Amino acid sequence: MGFSLTFMRIKQDEQVDADRGGVADFLERRGLQLVAGRYGGEIFDLDGKPLSFDDRFSDLYLDPLDQGDPLSGGIFHASLSAAECAFIYELCVAAGFMIVNPSGDPTFLVPQRNHAPEDLPELDDAAWVESPAELLQALTGSFDEFRAYRNKVLSQYPDPGRKRL
Repeated sequence: MGFSLTFMRIKQDEQVDADRGGVADFLERRGLQLVAGRYGGEIFDLDGKPLSFDDRFSDLYLDPLDQGDPLSGGIFHASLSAAECAFIYELCVAAGFMIVNPSGDPTFLVPQRNHAPEDLPELDDAAWVESPAELLQALTGSFDEFRAYRNKVLSQYPDPGRKRL
């Protein structure tokens, strides 16, 4: 059981292209390849085994890197294991994707500040995450607990230009 997440890059109200070279490098470093499938590019290792986390098949997908439209991806049944969250986080950093969580609380997750606040449709429902562990916490824990923890940590490093979550 799990829930779906979508990966995309936006600028204000428009979807824009991701870093295709970053995605290609990410896949190559991990010995993975995209293979055309029903929902876009399915991910396999170089031996033809499907992407899996903790010995469980993953339905994570990416658009083909050679398509003309802006690149996006997602996962239909995220289990949110630590390994899966680490992979998603690192993929989204490499591509410049934000993560859209249709279940909300938060709806928009931005890894390594790869989107500016003005590019998001709703700041009150967004979280900036700086690690796979923070992504996991934001998706699985209480967002209010995550926000309190993050604000406590950030308060140790004053920055008058930084907005609170």
